[in-house]
Amino acid sequence: MTSRFPQTRQVKTDSGNAVDFDIHGLVGVRLVAPSPANVAAVSAQIGPPTSRVLRRPDIVVRYVDRISAGTLHYVDLGKTASSNAGFILFPEGDGDRKVSIPFEQIGSDCEIFCERRVGWIPLLIPIINLTALKKHECVPIHASAFVHQGTGVLVAGWVKSGKSEALLAFSQHGATYVGGEWVLLSCDGNTMYGLPGTFRMWDWQRRRLSHLQHIGGNAGTFRLIRFLDAVQRGMPRGLASFGPLKLLCEGMPALRRQLNFRVEPKAIFGDRCGHLSGHPDKIFIGMVHSDERVLIEPAEPATVADQLACAMEFELTSLMSHYRAFKFAFPGMRNEFLEKVPSLLRDALGQALAAKEIYTLYHPHPVSFHDLYHAMEKVLVSLPAVAVRDHVEMQA
Repeated sequence: MTSRFPQTRQVKTDSGNAVDFDIHGLVGVRLVAPSPANVAAVSAQIGPPTSRVLRRPDIVVRYVDRISAGTLHYVDLGKTASSNAGFILFPEGDGDRKVSIPFEQIGSDCEIFCERRVGWIPLLIPIINLTALKKHECVPIHASAFVHQGTGVLVAGWVKSGKSEALLAFSQHGATYVGGEWVLLSCDGNTMYGLPGTFRMWDWQRRRLSHLQHIGGNAGTFRLIRFLDAVQRGMPRGLASFGPLKLLCEGMPALRRQLNFRVEPKAIFGDRCGHLSGHPDKIFIGMVHSDERVLIEPAEPATVADQLACAMEFELTSLMSHYRAFKFAFPGMRNEFLEKVPSLLRDALGQALAAKEIYTLYHPHPVSFHDLYHAMEKVLVSLPAVAVRDHVEMQA
């Protein structure tokens, strides 16, 4: 759908350089007139720029000093608003920095206006993921991926389902990195592409892996949070409702969420980052259970396609919430592609996973990296059930 606002965007900008990012030849992103800090922020999100000039990028981000939006009509106070510059997002939630995202264009040629003071571009990764889906080339999956001794492995699931744990476990045994948080799976199921950029790692994961003690995070802050957490957990229940102790108990969930940091793949895998692509030979769907063992069972592709479609809908919650706010701000405007995303995800996942070898990976949390590696490695070196049956019949 053509944007309603191209003539009314009032921006203060200057001519400047353009920096291009090529996501495996699937999606192209161009930054127009960015500062070095803007390029660094986007590189942390989607990897380093390409050395070649893209013929026609799918997503253009135009950096300006200031978006002159005129009178703002807030939808979600301090977070989103309508204006004569289109639909405005405030990444910091305080109205000091602005980004204008044309939700009616997402999936097609999308032009975003962004003030230079903004760091990470909000919703950039889901917009890239949905652009790949719209082009009918790939389906996005929240997953980790690697190649171990020639076998391509993709590990997907809900939040905290073991994706990064599996990746880190195999990093100790020579695996080649493909993706840490987002993977684009070709619709024929033959190729997986890791979305370049940093990925999130938790303090407890680093402390359990001796070869990664040196990377990322503020060690002093993490020690303080762990100390406060130990105090709160050891506190007699009767004291939890008094003064500062009550504040500590109420604030600990937010503090625990700070025990993570983002890490460059090369800091863990070194030169084993390869081309960030591979053939997905075996797929695992992670799930935490109350048992202390790591258990792996075969899974049905159709069931897993439904599971991952639900997981992707969850991952798109923020973008779709803003899309609803956009439709509220501009009655009658809509993006037909976004309206169909749930069904498109299910269809694409069903097609991509139809003939794949898939397992459900049950594990405790936190999990032993040793146990996780050995349980998964047994599956990686074994023949799939159908191959074992065919082999037995041939021997007979």
